[in-house]
Amino acid sequence: MEDRLNVKDTLYSFHANSGCYSEETNMYTLIEQMLHHIGSTDAELRDNLIYSTFGNFIMGEALTIQQIEYVMHTCLREDFLFFRIGENEGDGVFTRSFSSLVIALILEKDRATYYLPRQLANRAILQSIQYLYKEQDVRGYVDQKGWAHSIAHGADLLEASIRHPLFELELAESCLESIEACLFKGKVYIDDEDERLLIAMEALIDRGLDEKVLTDWISTISIRLQQLEKQEGHTISFFRQKTNVMNFLKSLYFRLMSEQVSSLPMNKTREIVDLWHTKIYG
Repeated sequence: MEDRLNVKDTLYSFHANSGCYSEETNMYTLIEQMLHHIGSTDAELRDNLIYSTFGNFIMGEALTIQQIEYVMHTCLREDFLFFRIGENEGDGVFTRSFSSLVIALILEKDRATYYLPRQLANRAILQSIQYLYKEQDVRGYVDQKGWAHSIAHGADLLEASIRHPLFELELAESCLESIEACLFKGKVYIDDEDERLLIAMEALIDRGLDEKVLTDWISTISIRLQQLEKQEGHTISFFRQKTNVMNFLKSLYFRLMSEQVSSLPMNKTREIVDLWHTKIYG
């Protein structure tokens, strides 16, 4: 408790000084403290102070390359990005979700500076795909604890990975599998998670995603939904996942229109939305 309050006081002082820190600040100690509390259930400390401070430090070049590498290595650890992965609910989601945001910040910064070791950047890219696929706690806002938002934050990380110069298009299908998995996690998204997933999709399209691969993937989503309907019938779980799929595809249709891609994936998207509307509502 006392340690948490000390970190809050230090970060309050930092923000009160317009993001400037004194020469007496021991950056390694401060970094360790922020990492230790990165998954705090105190929303003010976790979101408003620690995450925003990491943003100021990373984007404002307040950290040395060695310090940034240390933060990246730490956030990629099993006890950070994958801490208690597989839980449907639990406070571990805050550690995972906010570790993903810090990794995304570093990858975004590295797009311009390109100072991360190649092996470390590649590891972050691969683990970003794995994280979004494996995350099971899909809560958005948690009462009294603030934003968990793991799917949205994981999508932000995936986008940062896709836009990084070291991302290879051969990973595109794995990215699509992770996005698809998010549509079938059993709960309806109500906090713009589908929009954040679409931003990652746009990044794939910008990187040159083959339109036939995209079209086939859109068909695969509908086939998976058909299989779910056959297995479960018209259960609450089925309808919730159908809602996610339909909301995503409807938004995807208009994004594809604005991206000015060929009619192939657009027509397939419209065909599937019409098919399910007729199937359910006649």
